[in-house]
Amino acid sequence: MRTGEIQRDAPLTLARLPEAECAGREALAALVSAAEDAAGEAFLGAALGGPPGAGEGAVIWSEGRPALADPLEVLVVVDAPLRSAAAIGRRVRMAGAVAARARRVRGDADVVTRGAIPFLPLTLRNLELVGAGRLLAGRAGLLAEAPDPTRTVPEEREGLRLLVRRGADLLRAEAIADGAPQGRAAEEALRIVEETDLALGAATLLSAGRWAVGLRHRDAALGDLAAPGPAGRPVPGFQARMTWTRFRDLVDRHREARAQRARGSERSAAVDVRRAVARAADRWLEVLRLMEEARLGASLPDWTEHVAILAARRAPEAEGVLFEDVFGNDTARREVRRAVRRWDPSERLASAVAALVDWDPGDLPIVPVLLDLPENASREAMRQRAIAWGAAV
Repeated sequence: MRTGEIQRDAPLTLARLPEAECAGREALAALVSAAEDAAGEAFLGAALGGPPGAGEGAVIWSEGRPALADPLEVLVVVDAPLRSAAAIGRRVRMAGAVAARARRVRGDADVVTRGAIPFLPLTLRNLELVGAGRLLAGRAGLLAEAPDPTRTVPEEREGLRLLVRRGADLLRAEAIADGAPQGRAAEEALRIVEETDLALGAATLLSAGRWAVGLRHRDAALGDLAAPGPAGRPVPGFQARMTWTRFRDLVDRHREARAQRARGSERSAAVDVRRAVARAADRWLEVLRLMEEARLGASLPDWTEHVAILAARRAPEAEGVLFEDVFGNDTARREVRRAVRRWDPSERLASAVAALVDWDPGDLPIVPVLLDLPENASREAMRQRAIAWGAAV
């Protein structure tokens, strides 16, 4: 429903486990109350986005108890001039963060003025929120003037940003796997694998021009994409270059990840976490490479070449050789680092995260440059910087 109705008690998760639902609703109520207090008289209402907004959140188990795994993404609408909105936004975000920490959940609150609703950036996050129509406070139809997700194309780099975030999560799962995971750590690593498979499905649909709001609708759209079409009809999107086996595997894993959300059960302790993470990384690398080859119109034999192509697009006179002398002298190093800092964060991180996930020695010299680290930075330092930056893309 696009206009939205107040839905304070609607389900947050696909599994509908009472304990997780109750704790999630209490945390959400606390977050909204804190945001309303921080916004004061300017507060008009709030809406919930992300998977919980659509009632499709995941649960994770800790010490035998289920809890909401997805962050609570709240959008607060205020009636205030632009010059005041920034200050209100800072107060609301701080209050929301404090409330989330107190309830031991992940959550945040963004602020938008009433007049800016028609001009919301066309990010996946915003389109999911508007499409869910999950109002928590305010008048019905509060978001009626927002862009319609069914008639709107997400911003061009949204697929790349999504994959970068999931790639950073895979680095975190890799760190868990390296530490001989068990219990909650293993549960978290396997949840990241599932989140990766859901993201790969979404990226595929974005490439094919068939992205839809909600896991259920994306699952159905992937099934339609996998169905045989009329002979000779062109297949849209990068999946046309995947083998049928790999594409079918992508579709099946998306479906299984959604099914696991619906079950809500603890993930099997018998699963080899290291192998599961490694296979997810392989799937992620293939989708990222195919998506970037389609976007850039060039072959990407490695991630250093990816950087060179991006550099050439920004400085055609360099003809893609920006990184050839990166370690040649101090002047070259400084110039390269200054240039990289001006790049789009998602492009900059895509090469760095991919090189770390792939761990090809030939690509590793580009990573410290992209992450603004010393050239002799340790693997762990590079991994932690990529994880932190990736979460903010």
